[in-house]
Amino acid sequence: MMMVSSETFSSLQFFTLLYLFTVTLASTEETTALLKWKATFNNQNNSLLASWTSSSNACRDWYGVICFNGRVNTLNITNSSVIGTLYAFPFSSLPFLENLDLSMNNFSGTIPPEISNLTNLVYLDLNINQISGTIPPQIGSLAKLQILRIFDNHLNGSIPEEIGYLRSLTKLSLGMNFLTGSIPASLGNLSNLSYLYLFENQLSGSIPQEIGYLRSLSILHLSNNFLTGSIPASLGNLSNLSYLYLFENQLSGSIPQEIGYLRSLSILHLSNNSLNGSIPSSLGNLSNLFGLYLYNNQLNGSIPKEIGYLRSLNVLRLGNNSLNGYIPFSLGNLSNLSGLYLYNNHLSGTIPEEIGYLRSLNVLHLGTNSLNGYIPSSLGNLSNLSGLYLYNNHLSGTIPEEIGYLRSLTYLYLGDNSLNGSIPSFVCNLTSLEVLYMPRNNLKGKVPQCLGNISGLQVLSMSSNSFSGELPSSISNLTSLRILDLGRNNLGGAIPQCFGNISSLQVFDMQNNKLSGTLPTNFSIGSSLISLNLHGNELEGRIPRSLSNYKKLQVLDLGDNHLNDTFPMWLGALTELRVLRLTSNKLHGPIRSSGTEIMFPDLRIIDLSCNAFLEDIPTNLFQHLKGMRTIDQTVDKPSYEADGYYQDSVVVVSKGLKLEVVRILSLYTAIDLSSNKFEGHIPGVLGDSLNVSSV
Repeated sequence: MMMVSSETFSSLQFFTLLYLFTVTLASTEETTALLKWKATFNNQNNSLLASWTSSSNACRDWYGVICFNGRVNTLNITNSSVIGTLYAFPFSSLPFLENLDLSMNNFSGTIPPEISNLTNLVYLDLNINQISGTIPPQIGSLAKLQILRIFDNHLNGSIPEEIGYLRSLTKLSLGMNFLTGSIPASLGNLSNLSYLYLFENQLSGSIPQEIGYLRSLSILHLSNNFLTGSIPASLGNLSNLSYLYLFENQLSGSIPQEIGYLRSLSILHLSNNSLNGSIPSSLGNLSNLFGLYLYNNQLNGSIPKEIGYLRSLNVLRLGNNSLNGYIPFSLGNLSNLSGLYLYNNHLSGTIPEEIGYLRSLNVLHLGTNSLNGYIPSSLGNLSNLSGLYLYNNHLSGTIPEEIGYLRSLTYLYLGDNSLNGSIPSFVCNLTSLEVLYMPRNNLKGKVPQCLGNISGLQVLSMSSNSFSGELPSSISNLTSLRILDLGRNNLGGAIPQCFGNISSLQVFDMQNNKLSGTLPTNFSIGSSLISLNLHGNELEGRIPRSLSNYKKLQVLDLGDNHLNDTFPMWLGALTELRVLRLTSNKLHGPIRSSGTEIMFPDLRIIDLSCNAFLEDIPTNLFQHLKGMRTIDQTVDKPSYEADGYYQDSVVVVSKGLKLEVVRILSLYTAIDLSSNKFEGHIPGVLGDSLNVSSV
């Protein structure tokens, strides 16, 4: 056994004590510095940091602190509800810090340039705070940094070129800030970078071709900026790229053929730019592609048949372009496809039968094209389909009975075509339907009673067809119905009394039919009705006072009927009423009021023409029409207009011409009192203070 002399042993003891003293002294320095920083927080009673005290061991007891060899190595206080700044952070007192995570707190102020003192830092995460100001160029001194994350803050200014010095960097995340200027070409030096997130900033200029040098890059996310110029062909060198997000920019030019070299690509998202030219056939090489999003561009030419080679594709979105030609049969090979969106293009020809092979399809959107021919019966095989959008095409023939097999269907849009025949009863098998939209076709026959069995139906729109017969009373069973639009048909008979009890209804449009009898008298309190249009029917009798229960009513059009009543002054209490049309009825007598109440405060269009009203035009009818004095084009649209399901419109007479006016609630004002038996003077208020488009 080796013997250790007493002198040697004493030396070992000395150096051990010296080492322990040095470590203790250094730890005390770090502890003191961190406590000074904590003292600047605005919430000193933070429960998670209660362990940070001078009497406890920082390495052992403090929340979020991890030490190595007695020195602070990791500081992780993510999501700790801290309110403070970085101004007093002990950058120079933590020389051994490798991991700093302050994310998901409420840090504000700027990033001090002293951050360059953390020379051993490997991981820096400041995500989801309120940090502002510019990124200090001194951050480029952190040579060991591998991960830099500062997304979702309030950073401004440009991205410093010095970030290109961080050759060890693997992840750079600066998204969701207010960064401006161009993307520095120096980022092309970051040969180890796998993630580059610069999305949702205000970056401009072109995408540097040097980005194509980042051979390790897996995700490139530059969306939601103001980037211009073309997509650099050098991106085709990024052989490891899985996700390419360039959407919501101002990119132009064509899609480079070289994108087809990215064999690892899973998502290609280039939507909402100004890209033109044709879709390169080389995209058919992207055998791992899961999502292809090219919508809202200016792409033209045909859809390449090679897209049908993308057997892994789940979503194909090419809508809002200028694509033409036929829908390629090869799309029927995309057996994993769940969403096919080709809307708003110039596609022609028939819908391929092969689309019916896409058994995984959830949404088929071919609306607003020039497709013709019949709806293929093979669509009945799409058992998972929830949305079928074929509106605004040139489709003809009858609705195939196989559509009744689509038991998962929620949205059926067939409007604005040339479909004929009757509505087949099997449509009532679609018990999951929420929207049935078939206006402006050549459909005829009766409205099926069984529609009342589709309990979740919210929108029933079949206007401008040739339906006849009576309005089915079963529709009143639809307790979720928001829009009922059967206007411009040949429906007759009386309006069932029970329709006054559909409390969910926002739009009831039966204009230009042949309805007869009297109006329902049981319009109930608590109704959601906003628009009631019964114009152009054969209704008679009085205007029921129960209409005053519709407190949300904005449009009431009872014109061109045979109503026989005096002026319903009690409607003046409906404070949201904007359109009142009673033209061409048998209304009579003087227009009376008590003269004290504020009537029709938001009215913008009033048409009482072609009746038999007598005596003076009452001044107080027009005294409080503030809706005509101030035209507010920012007025909120009703939800049904925002959703595109229905748009209010009325016919007004201007200089002898009948005009159909849309967006009537915000853009147009009119008063028409013509063809009555009024006497006396025209009230001065009409010329003094009203801002009307037509009188």
